Amino acid sequence: MTAAIFFAVEGTLLERTESPETVAERGLETVLGEAGPALVETYLDTVDQRPATDPAAERAGAAAVADAVDGDPDPDALVEAVREAEIEATTVPEAARSGLSALAESDHLGVLTNRSRDWQAAVLAAHDLDGLFETVVTAPEAGAAKPDPAIYEHACEQVDADEYVMVGDDYEADVEAAREAGFVPIHYEDDGPSLWGALDALV
Repeated sequence: MTAAIFFAVEGTLLERTESPETVAERGLETVLGEAGPALVETYLDTVDQRPATDPAAERAGAAAVADAVDGDPDPDALVEAVREAEIEATTVPEAARSGLSALAESDHLGVLTNRSRDWQAAVLAAHDLDGLFETVVTAPEAGAAKPDPAIYEHACEQVDADEYVMVGDDYEADVEAAREAGFVPIHYEDDGPSLWGALDALV
C-alpha cells in the first residue's frame, strides 16, 4: 500500500531554539545595525495581520520596517536576513533524520505548511532535508491555510496514494483538520514517546 506522509515543519521537523522576537531582532539588525522592540513589533505584527495565503507577508513586514527607519533599507534584504536568522534558530532532531530517510525508501514524503514556498525551500535546503520530500504544499499555493481542511484536500490532489497521513504538533491544525479531510493524523509531541523510531510501524 502506498502511503503519502505529510509533515508540519516548525515544531515537528524543526525545533525552534529562540523566540520569534529574538529571531526577528537579530535578522533586522543584520541589515539595520540596530533594531529595538518597536521595529521588531512592527515586523511581526504586520506579518501576523496578513493571511497565511499571502506569499508576500514577510515582505510586507519588511516594507513596514523600512518605512519606519531612515536610510531606505531594501525590504528584500531584510526578508533574507530574517530568514537566515530563523534558520540559525532551528535544529533537526537526529532521530528525525534517520526516521525520515527510512520512510523515504518506501513512502511518498511531503511537507504541508502555512509558510511560503520560498521560505520552505530555503529552510529545507539549509538543513539538508530537501532531498527527502517529493511534495511541498504551501498555503499560498493551495489558497487555504491550516486548519482549513481545504489545504489537505489540495495535498491529496497533488499525490496519488492509498493512504494519506499527517504528522504535526498543532492539535487543531495538524490533527483535527487533517482527520476531517480524511487523513490519518499523528500528533507529534516533543516531550512524549519517541515518534521517529516508531513512525514506520505506525503507518
